[in-house]
Amino acid sequence: MTVRSMLWRALLATLLVAALPVRAQTATELAPPPAEWGPVQLSRSLGFDIDSRHTGQRYRIALGLPHKPAPAGGYPVLWALDGMASFPLMEVMRPRPPADGESTAWRRKVGDEPAGLIVAVGYASGEPIDVHGRALDYTPPGTSGPTGDKFSTRHGGADAFLRFLTEELRPLLARHFPMDPQRHTLFGFSYGGLFALHVLSTRPQHFQRYWAASPSLWFAGHHLLDALPQRLPALDFAAHPVLVEITAGVDEQYPQNAVSPERLAHLQARRVVDNAERFARLLDGAGAQVRFHKLADHDHHDMLTHGARRVIEFAFAP
Repeated sequence: MTVRSMLWRALLATLLVAALPVRAQTATELAPPPAEWGPVQLSRSLGFDIDSRHTGQRYRIALGLPHKPAPAGGYPVLWALDGMASFPLMEVMRPRPPADGESTAWRRKVGDEPAGLIVAVGYASGEPIDVHGRALDYTPPGTSGPTGDKFSTRHGGADAFLRFLTEELRPLLARHFPMDPQRHTLFGFSYGGLFALHVLSTRPQHFQRYWAASPSLWFAGHHLLDALPQRLPALDFAAHPVLVEITAGVDEQYPQNAVSPERLAHLQARRVVDNAERFARLLDGAGAQVRFHKLADHDHHDMLTHGARRVIEFAFAP
């Protein structure tokens, strides 16, 4: 062993030994958060957990409270799926009472904004997107063959979940908040958008406005889309009018940035944009009041933030 190598080894050993107390000290200096620290809370909101007898699942509900008294007919209600993800995104857009020191003009603007109740429906897991819970609750029954879902194996619970919303949760909340029976809006993203369109095409009387953001119409070989032409004759949109918004991001099917050949083939096989546009055209032909928006420079998850920012005005407007 040379003198140089001996010196290098000695220096390395010295550095390692010197580093050990520093690392130990750093670890011991870390303290747990103080006991008085707690979860973040949003203003003018309430929350609770509820077990459903129809689905067997446990849900976490977040309520965005109205900023002024209800109109004569009751509050319009926005039902937001994936509630632990959508509700925080809606916080900045919620109408709110003016704070001290705000201008007269701002107070007048706030006073003119329609009031409404937000009911955000999430899962007791607390996850923003509960992959397995939503895969079961938001997908339609009666499908056969491959679903196209790479993450979950349980599907087809949409009808049971709708019964939870309309037969369990809605009556519970109606005991505490006056609701306008003709002003219910359903907002869903991805599988949630699929659920919204399933309800619209099978039991549209439960909601009067629907916002389907990037609906997963690829599910089960485009089952819902293929079934729509046969269902439309039974839907009387003249007698029971609905207002429908369907959105998709261009990058969901035609990505502007470079992607792998496998990813491109996957996106084009799902045809998110084309499917959403076709569903909207079929609804329009049947007399529904429907708008389809295709947004450039938006990918799949962009459609959640886009919808969460805009659906409150859509739901609460006269």
